Amino acid sequence: MRPFFDMMRASPTRRLSWILLALVLAGFAWLALRHRLARGVAAAADAAAVEPSAGSQLGLPDEPSSDATLPRATLAGKVTDPASKPIQGASVCAFARSERLVSAETRIPRCATSGADGRYRIEGLLVAGYEISATAPRYQPARWRNPTTDARTLELRTGETREGVDLVLLPGGVEVRGRVNDIAGGIVTGAVVTIGNEAVAETDIKGEWQAWVAPGEIQVHATATGYAEGSAEGMAPGQFIEVWLTPESVLEGRVVEAGTDTPVAGARVSAYPATALTDAEGHFRLSGLGPGRYKPEARSAHRWGIAAESVLLGVGESSSEVTIELHPAFTVSGRIGITDSKAPACSEGSLDLVEVTTGERRGAKPDQDGRVRIEGVLPGHYDVAITCPDAALEDTYPPITVAAEDVTGVTWTVQTGFTVQGKVVDATGQPVAGATVLAGTIGEGRDPRARVAWREMRTEKDGAFRLRGLPAATYRVQVDDHGTTPMKDPVEVKVHRNIDALRIVLPASGTIEGTVVDATGVPVPKLRVEAQGDRFDRRGDTLALDDGTFVLKGLPPGEYRLQATNRSWAVIRAPGTKDDDVQGVVVTVRARSSTRAKLVVEAQRGEIRGRVVDDGGQPVTDAFIEAARESDSAGKSAGDAERETRWGWDRESPPLTDLDGKFTVKKLSPGTYTVRAHRKGGGEAVTEHVQVGSHVTLTIRRAGSIAGTVSGARGRSPERFTVAVVDKKKAFVREESFFRTDGKFKLRDLPPGDFEVSAEASEGRALAQVPLAQGEKYDGLALTLEEGASLRGRVLSFDTGQPVAGMVVFVESAKGTNGRPMGMPDEGNRKNVTDTDGRFEIQHCPPGRVMLLAFPSDYAASEYGFAHVPLTLQSGMANEAPPLRVPRRRTKGLGRGGDLGFMTQEMPPDSDLEQTRFIVSAVRPHGPAAKAGLTVGDEIVSVEGQDVVGALGYLYHTLTETPEGASVTLGLRRGASIVIRAEKPL
Repeated sequence: MRPFFDMMRASPTRRLSWILLALVLAGFAWLALRHRLARGVAAAADAAAVEPSAGSQLGLPDEPSSDATLPRATLAGKVTDPASKPIQGASVCAFARSERLVSAETRIPRCATSGADGRYRIEGLLVAGYEISATAPRYQPARWRNPTTDARTLELRTGETREGVDLVLLPGGVEVRGRVNDIAGGIVTGAVVTIGNEAVAETDIKGEWQAWVAPGEIQVHATATGYAEGSAEGMAPGQFIEVWLTPESVLEGRVVEAGTDTPVAGARVSAYPATALTDAEGHFRLSGLGPGRYKPEARSAHRWGIAAESVLLGVGESSSEVTIELHPAFTVSGRIGITDSKAPACSEGSLDLVEVTTGERRGAKPDQDGRVRIEGVLPGHYDVAITCPDAALEDTYPPITVAAEDVTGVTWTVQTGFTVQGKVVDATGQPVAGATVLAGTIGEGRDPRARVAWREMRTEKDGAFRLRGLPAATYRVQVDDHGTTPMKDPVEVKVHRNIDALRIVLPASGTIEGTVVDATGVPVPKLRVEAQGDRFDRRGDTLALDDGTFVLKGLPPGEYRLQATNRSWAVIRAPGTKDDDVQGVVVTVRARSSTRAKLVVEAQRGEIRGRVVDDGGQPVTDAFIEAARESDSAGKSAGDAERETRWGWDRESPPLTDLDGKFTVKKLSPGTYTVRAHRKGGGEAVTEHVQVGSHVTLTIRRAGSIAGTVSGARGRSPERFTVAVVDKKKAFVREESFFRTDGKFKLRDLPPGDFEVSAEASEGRALAQVPLAQGEKYDGLALTLEEGASLRGRVLSFDTGQPVAGMVVFVESAKGTNGRPMGMPDEGNRKNVTDTDGRFEIQHCPPGRVMLLAFPSDYAASEYGFAHVPLTLQSGMANEAPPLRVPRRRTKGLGRGGDLGFMTQEMPPDSDLEQTRFIVSAVRPHGPAAKAGLTVGDEIVSVEGQDVVGALGYLYHTLTETPEGASVTLGLRRGASIVIRAEKPL
């Protein structure tokens, strides 16, 4: 992930989105989005008359169970419609969710089909928590939910039979179809497909599948024996959705006691997303992996270890034996319970231990009795981070120190809290089903450092919702979902008791129906269509169907600009235009009516063909190909297209070279491209300025490596450390962890580049600059750790000098790793959030050159913007930062600023913020800036009289975010001062 200050200098088409997204996620919205992880599945079934079937595992054969000797469990119930009529032929699936099981036991659900009386029975279930879903033809899928606690997970004990697990299906389901392909060619039969996280299907002899789902945007995942999992997004109905699977790579090895050849049986080995248990000889096999770089780790109750070096796996490749040595470690165990009660809580929550200096996490989920057991914990000092969807958390929890023995019997208490329930209806009073209701605490009258409480729930068929476990506070309640009319302003609710009848009425809305076509009228499918109004939100977007048609629902009345984008968020241009031109069409939406629109974009029929070879001219048969169009924007910085290829968002399935090393990149817009061939995890070749329709040869040359040692100031090697190599010009990042290697490290398969190499440990941080030539083996790099620093300071209003409370302050290294910013807002004592006097404090900061970042904890409600300034911290000292001044925002809430009619040149990604300059790269003819006399090449040195050059450049974004109709004064390097009146947002 890019550091925050790199996002600030992203391409002109994305810069504002990055800024606002980062800030919004820091407030109320990000709290909801980051926890929107609940997933359920249901199986699609034939409507033929059948008897109830016992549970069966789809697609993949049974794997050895981690608790194979224990009696299996059973669940049973009934599937009905809303009138309680039994649904015959419904498919019910149970997905295991347990950290006690390995990935082979949780990849595929166990499913059963309901009989004529609607009853089903699933047998042979392991001891675990289960998410249960059902689906049937012409019905929408449904997930089971505990009617008393609202829990979505059903815990099954050893040998238990659970009856009465009933599900109600609503009519209105739509059929969706697709196919699962082998990325190297051909189709995949017998693949298990989960659709929209709510339905399950299996591919037939043609590799095709079908299922019934709720209409709208869906996510599709597929897995099959011998393949890594693949995914795709789509719309139902109206799209034929294809998923490409890559032949699985396998990582094999052995786990032994450190310093010996003694095998460790029953150790849990993981390399995301695969997990396995070692056998009696310590052997393990991690299957279902995609090609890439892996560094497996292993743990048991009192041991932990990680492979000494990472392993690079090609497509379908199996590793040689990897050895993992286990070292002494400890267990932390306890129970999460409700205060003054023996009742368990947080069964669907989590508990993480966060090491205070490095940010490394160890975590586990509580069982149905609230018990938590975290194994393989190394000595250290840990903050406690708890999530709990059904109870109110304490404001802080005591930190835990692990030294020379297990930590047991810990009790983490939570409160019962209050419940808010009610209904969501539309402007006509009709219930709104499936909308997400979000509630988050707000700042007025609160300690700005108090824990932020949030809850979310999707409304039922009658629009009903229930938010449980809320601590007493004032909440901002919002309805947030695609296709649901956004509320202009959230509802503020004071919660000091249970609230039983909160009614949320959504405003009247309209619809845009349209088509995406090219200049010849040919439909262009599967582009994302966005409607941008006067607010910054992403509710107004959808995917065009296979015939190019799209429907955008739930839009508040007003004017919108429609644009089509690809998976990298790049806007698809209209024929004959350039990147600096305004794209899209303007559409006016009226309440309770539908507006027609046509979006004409460049044809997506171009191709680039080529071949990938190695140094000796031999074909490379497992290279993936990424192609990014080179922008013709006057403000684009060099190398942007190459950096874009590393994000990997533009294609659901990048082309793979064949047995002759050949490839074809399809569905390209006209233009010039940067083409990158790479083996996942190591080895690459990049060629720029490739015209559509041409043929190119890319040579993946010998990769290089960097090796050396890490030591503390007194010469001692750290027990555990991470080493990162970063080339910001190319957006290349590699980071690996090392444990008890006597300070030795080696990072292989590196491309040539100018790397910042950093090492981090609890003892401190080190940094070096390493230019690496093609194929060079750079050995002997000695990194000496400098002790960390602490930082104190104040955040003040730029205008008045008054303290600003509730600002989240981060410290991030200006060079080297893109790792965790110091001072996460939901952990520890939260002293990195400014108090009522604007003061903050951050411990364990990296020494040397850093970035100090501050933004509102609740951006939507804040009157202030953000700040990011460079700072130098002295090692081993308590540093005092100069006052950090944040400007007032001129826009309110999530409102978008008006159009000023110009763009500025993008800063190179490796530039220092003290070099920040705003040089005008494009002025739109007849726009506000052109009317005011701004010209290309002008340098803006002040906004509203405030200097915005160098370290004060952060002021520019907030001060130029001007409401429509308001004016902004720009001071120019040439001595002129001009006033621009903002027009409607584009």
